Amino acid sequence: MHPDFIPFFSISQGVVIFYVLFTIPLINAQLSCSQLSSAEECARDCRDNEEPKDCYYRFHIEFYTTLGPACNYTAFRNQCIVGDGFEKTLIPINRQLPGPLIKVCVNDRIIVDVENAAPGNEVTIHWHGIFQNGYQYYDGVPYVTQCPIPSSSTFTYNFKVKNSGTHFYHSHISTHMLDGQYGGLIVRDPPSTDPHYQLFDKDEIIIFLSDWMHELSIERYPGWYRHDLGQTAKNILINGLGQSREPIDINKGQITNGLLTEYTVKKGERHRIRLINSFSTVCLAELRIEEHELVIIAQDGGNVKPKPVDKIITSTGERVDFILTANQDVDSYWIQVLGLGECNETLRMQQFAILQYEGGPTWPTRPQPSYADGENAKGVTYNPLESTCDANNADVCVNQLEGIDVDPELLKVNPDERHILPFWFFNYTQYGDGILFGSDTYRTFFDANDFSQLVSTFDEIAYETPASPLLTQPRSYRTMCKKNVQNSCTEPCTCAQVINTKLNNIVELIIYDAAPLPELHHPFHLHGYEFKVFTVGQFLPSRNISRADIDKVIEKHTERLQNGEYENPPGKDTVKIPLGGYAIIRFKADNPGWWLIHCHFTWHHLTGMELVIRVGDEDDLPPVPYDFPECSNWTPALHTLNTFYGFRYP
Repeated sequence: MHPDFIPFFSISQGVVIFYVLFTIPLINAQLSCSQLSSAEECARDCRDNEEPKDCYYRFHIEFYTTLGPACNYTAFRNQCIVGDGFEKTLIPINRQLPGPLIKVCVNDRIIVDVENAAPGNEVTIHWHGIFQNGYQYYDGVPYVTQCPIPSSSTFTYNFKVKNSGTHFYHSHISTHMLDGQYGGLIVRDPPSTDPHYQLFDKDEIIIFLSDWMHELSIERYPGWYRHDLGQTAKNILINGLGQSREPIDINKGQITNGLLTEYTVKKGERHRIRLINSFSTVCLAELRIEEHELVIIAQDGGNVKPKPVDKIITSTGERVDFILTANQDVDSYWIQVLGLGECNETLRMQQFAILQYEGGPTWPTRPQPSYADGENAKGVTYNPLESTCDANNADVCVNQLEGIDVDPELLKVNPDERHILPFWFFNYTQYGDGILFGSDTYRTFFDANDFSQLVSTFDEIAYETPASPLLTQPRSYRTMCKKNVQNSCTEPCTCAQVINTKLNNIVELIIYDAAPLPELHHPFHLHGYEFKVFTVGQFLPSRNISRADIDKVIEKHTERLQNGEYENPPGKDTVKIPLGGYAIIRFKADNPGWWLIHCHFTWHHLTGMELVIRVGDEDDLPPVPYDFPECSNWTPALHTLNTFYGFRYP
């Protein structure tokens, strides 16, 4: 029996039933509330053999504005959101950007009351990087693990965190992540189980990257068509702050009076810095810290053996922990973040923060670097755009880092299951817009920046969201793809695609960019798991990838397994597939549930670039929480309404 499941025994007397159902839960709630710890109490130094805490948070979600009236009053500055100094509407959490930081120790319980006070909007929160083993109902994916939280409603997330690392939380509804629904989630180990504990003196600095539009993001879905085409972000924020050159002419170099984030260090100290990328659009981010080496010790919460680099590239969903030693002159130094991909083509987008040594000036003594300065800065790059990481290239690809440990089962030559998963876009414009705008079709699409209308596919299917959660309401199974459905589709297939996986199988996924588009490097995130990255590769020059190409990749991969060339593949939960490239990942399916895998670019997964991996059977899951919310279609036959209306209807 699941440890959090309390059995209910029926009692015949109605009065007693009322007492049991209402009075005892009230008493239990009062008792449990007295034992809850605040955010401040939970953000402690983790110690060996300490009792875990029950950590309580209240998330209030509402429509709000940057530079609003709270900014006029010193007493209410904690509710003033500045952003990049451009006034806009957003939908933040607790009037903060990023949202409240959750910092706990491994095995603590996180309890979050999410209050949706944004009229006409739904909410869910996904706890990105948390496995939710035993707490599958709180993964936060609408219509997979739960119903969306309607406006004027509250939903309580309640789960233990069993895997440590740098994680974050974010909205999994529509495009709301881009409107401020995100925040850091840091789960720390006690000294005895942290392999890097001796490498740093302080663990306080978080660099939280987000992209930023100057309007509500939903205005860009499916996208404007007559002006400002596409979904390119207007700016980058670092911990919710930055300066902007928009809408003023970028060539004039004028900027808003936005603020820059400042981090203070003391000379000689070693800092563990946690970098989180919460972008939503297709831009990637490159970070460097002027005159400082960055020693990588973890990626996506998975510990790796230390590796020094000079620049770090991340895509949305990825996190990197690195050690920075404050060994330079007492001064202030630029932290520079470049936008890559679409953010580089014409915008040359960049943002800054400041690393200030105690006793040094508040502003760096050197001029602010240009985009070209950052682009041309020499040094070793982690996670480069092109995956040509070999003996002739000093750059470090994510699969080249060495994990701390690995399950030997994952290294066996033949996995129990292998799934080959191409992704690509169906271009309605190319195949004829009659398909898109035919009578009564109303197909999903988004407007790309070349005036075409696209729908996203994964394993040849554009995912269609069911009307009720796959995890808890079997009626939603009717929307699932039927076996071999793609073989009969002459247009992009749309259905809820589910891969059924046996519990404890070794599962291998080969994800590849079948029809690459310029500047697009797709990050794929798997819920519920850490996978091991065996290979990341790329076909150069860029071209369409055939199944025969992938067969050759598998053949080489098998030879490497036979020769024992993979020693300690590193762990991740989000992997960037290079332009026209592929990744081979493996995981042990030991966490039963319904787990989404998807491209983490918002417009791509909203239009179908996702699917669900179902691990195990219903009997392997903990019981559904008592009175868990339900939702579904309501389309009764008209004749069943006759009694209700008292006359023939219609």
